[in-house]
Amino acid sequence: MIQANDWTLRQETVLTPLKLPETEQEQSVELDYVLPDYCPDFFRLLNCTAETAVTAGTPADGAVPYTLHVTLRVLYCGAQTGAVQALTQTLDYQGRAELPAAAAGASALQIRMTAEPSYLNCRAVSQRRIDIRGAVKLRTVCIGEQPRTVLSGAEGLHVRTRAEPFSYVSQLLRTEKRFTLSDDIRLTDAQPALLSVLQTQSALTVTETRIVAGKLVVKGEAAVTLLYTVENGIETHTAALPFSQIVEQDGLADDMTCIVTARAAGLILTPESGNDGDIRLLHTDLDILLDCAAVRQTTADLLTDLYSTVHPAEPLAEQVTLLTMPAPVSERYRQKLTLTQQDAVITKVYAAWAEPESLRTAAEDGGTVISGTLHGYVLAADAESHPLMLEQRAPFSWTLPARIPAEGLPPVTVQSCSYTLTGSDSVTLQTELLLSGQVLQQTVCTLLTDAQIDPETRLPDGGQYALRLYFGQAGESLWEIAKRYRTAESAIREENDVPADVLTAPQMLLIPSVM
Repeated sequence: MIQANDWTLRQETVLTPLKLPETEQEQSVELDYVLPDYCPDFFRLLNCTAETAVTAGTPADGAVPYTLHVTLRVLYCGAQTGAVQALTQTLDYQGRAELPAAAAGASALQIRMTAEPSYLNCRAVSQRRIDIRGAVKLRTVCIGEQPRTVLSGAEGLHVRTRAEPFSYVSQLLRTEKRFTLSDDIRLTDAQPALLSVLQTQSALTVTETRIVAGKLVVKGEAAVTLLYTVENGIETHTAALPFSQIVEQDGLADDMTCIVTARAAGLILTPESGNDGDIRLLHTDLDILLDCAAVRQTTADLLTDLYSTVHPAEPLAEQVTLLTMPAPVSERYRQKLTLTQQDAVITKVYAAWAEPESLRTAAEDGGTVISGTLHGYVLAADAESHPLMLEQRAPFSWTLPARIPAEGLPPVTVQSCSYTLTGSDSVTLQTELLLSGQVLQQTVCTLLTDAQIDPETRLPDGGQYALRLYFGQAGESLWEIAKRYRTAESAIREENDVPADVLTAPQMLLIPSVM
């Protein structure tokens, strides 16, 4: 509240989103690897990928420390066998990511760090040695809010105010929890035994969130898909692993609404052989990061305009972005991708999958746009049963409805990926991307953030009168008429029996004099 010169301004504090720039940096990746004795000699490279996971620490001195895990996976054909072989090696790196200077003023700051390969080159130095060189791009996105003061009322010095009710987020708490989901994946006796894992994918879904006794209960499911070799080929298997966690956060209350996003942060599979020597059991350790936000909504009357019937007034109106309650988002985007292997005859497809890369989100006219690259993979066999790996990248641009903000979106996931053999040497993928979860809504409105009234100066009288005549036009607001003639909107309404705020037809109005 501000009091000065016999008049009073009442204030309200609202939360507005803080626009923070993204930061990027690169980490070089190098590996000189000698094949273990149990691996066959290197004959032909099929594919080399880098699976990344980054763990952010506690920010300090304008930077956040992190640990980057890079799992290099090489698929190749051996010289003595036509079966696909898999090599896996994990490298760890530590570093610091600089934060934008404006992040220091953010409340409930959330830091999201992601990593993906910039490039990766793999070559065979000899039949027993491979050399990998590349780089991983780390991206840091900061999400936060800043308090903003707006006016909610004014009294004194013959002031007249126009207020409108607004619902907005008045309190926001953010926290994260990292945990390891340990479970077992079992193959049935009807399935062939596993020889080696070629590729893994993890898809996380939050199925329930609720606050109980000041603690957040989160339930969900992790779908882990394996691509693995068996004695006579290649198989896939998907296991659903449920999880349940309790998240503690100071200030959490049962009347708050929560948003929770789950992200995979690393997967370790440990195979276990049975008494017969076959592998049908894998111990799974999946690192999961829960990004949690709890919000409380307030409804209050906020000022959109004011004037004085006696003194000059200078209201300061500004556009203010208010955060509003979270709303569910479920948007889908489909894209076709054709992969071709020249001079080959494809006779069988073992597996097909796709991954979105280099994702960027931007607010543009008409809505929010997600752009990036879709990277498609097909593991197949030719007419001589030799394994083939097809790859293709294609850019995409996905325009979301205007109501969806560009900040704080849930991660984009691959909902489905199907394939069709469209030629002897080509496969077409039909990929569906999914954006699903809860997102804080935003509304831009014009509000008063300050006002000045000069008590030493009086406005010109304009002549002494009790009533004036004014011929109003359809669409004119009573507020603007009252402001022009320095009277009260309520007085015009009462004198002319006008129920609406805006004239619906031309009308003669009696304008009373009000001090």
